[in-house]
Amino acid sequence: MESKTAPPTIAPVARRTIAGMIVAMALIESLSGVTQGYLNPILPALGPSFSIDDPTINGIFLISNVSFAVLTPIISRLGDSYGYRLVLRWSTAVVAAGVIMMALWPSLWTVTAGVVMLTCVVGFIPLMMGILRVSNPSHTRTGVSVMIGMLMIMVGAGGLLAGIIGVDNPTLGFWVAVPFAVVALLCSFVLPDAGTPTREGLAVVPLLACSLGLIGFVVALSMGPEWGWLDAKTIVAGVLGLALLAAWVVFDARSGATKRFMDLRMLAVPRIRTVSMATFFFGFASIGYFGTNDIFLHSNPDKTGYGFGMSPLMIAVVLAAASVLSLVSSLLTSRALRLFGERATLVLAGLLLAGGFLTMAMAHGSLAGYCTGFALFNLSLGMYQAGTRALSVEGVPLEETATAAGLNELALSVGIAVGAAVVKLISSSFEQSGHISEGGLMSIWIALACAALVAAVSAARYPKKRTTAVRA
Repeated sequence: MESKTAPPTIAPVARRTIAGMIVAMALIESLSGVTQGYLNPILPALGPSFSIDDPTINGIFLISNVSFAVLTPIISRLGDSYGYRLVLRWSTAVVAAGVIMMALWPSLWTVTAGVVMLTCVVGFIPLMMGILRVSNPSHTRTGVSVMIGMLMIMVGAGGLLAGIIGVDNPTLGFWVAVPFAVVALLCSFVLPDAGTPTREGLAVVPLLACSLGLIGFVVALSMGPEWGWLDAKTIVAGVLGLALLAAWVVFDARSGATKRFMDLRMLAVPRIRTVSMATFFFGFASIGYFGTNDIFLHSNPDKTGYGFGMSPLMIAVVLAAASVLSLVSSLLTSRALRLFGERATLVLAGLLLAGGFLTMAMAHGSLAGYCTGFALFNLSLGMYQAGTRALSVEGVPLEETATAAGLNELALSVGIAVGAAVVKLISSSFEQSGHISEGGLMSIWIALACAALVAAVSAARYPKKRTTAVRA
């Protein structure tokens, strides 16, 4: 991949300055964690407050999933073109505005709009990785580990705080994110203006093909269990989505193109291709399981034959405690990459994830056994999230850092959507008296364990020799 501009000059940066930057980035990422965590207990409880039914609430979650997928490549690409700090400030401002709007004027329409605005957090890590990599490439892995650690712990803390504050009135839970939004916005003005923007405009046709294709594909996957997989709406949305995504790949991968939305030729770099594939299957096997985990913990064993009858607050406590394990593993990931190597670290994350699901399958009859499996799940979660993100930008030019990181985020988002669709399909196929049968849960655990093993196999193809030098 040839560089369109001269690579930015890397000036020496003091260790104290780098430490301050990483702290500011962690505080910004805390907003991302809180907003992703606090919606889970709030949205399902909004029915009586807004006089809406479950399909409407599911529709809000669908809008969130679609927005995450669509905005991932757009915000990342804007960062490379117009400056990481500038785009980060605007993204943080949009998220802060959405947070404050939902807290001050909670209604169906403000929450729906606010959920879309909150998905701008998807650009935080790619943009901050761009700033950090230009400022001091040697601290990129450490910075990513700290940011992911903060993300993991605040997802759990955000859900717990929202559940406690909104126990009587769920709309009060929206205030949880307000102080984090203010702090994040202030921190976005502390970070340096690193890098030289390419000033290359966005290619409109590939952008539209990618965005509309993602909308069609994610809608088909999300609504397939409700509409029916053979329903005309599902088939049309899915086929059109895949066709548009294929067109986007053709537009952005051809060698003679003078203007691209995202340079997909970076997938020709073996390490980038390998990390993207592993990220897809890691996302497939992990994030979509959280809903099933809540169902399992909440289920009354006298009625369903499984579960522990936990209240929503107790489930939030379990998730918050488990997020501590994700925090620890993410903070240790940069050291593991250095001591054991990239390949071994990612493979270990896949094996831990698969082991977690197999432990849940074999020992779900006891709380201690299930929590052991869920602990392995969370250890893997922090490890792969930090590892794949840090490795996703190694081997690409500095001025394409955010785009490369965004491509990895896109692989994660699509993997999550596909995994969630598979979980929904299995759940609907094994439904008995309004509940997932125990056999259905076993099928989910086995299917996700297999996906985790595929992620480990994909990671095993990562090149042994590490080359982190910046190429012009």
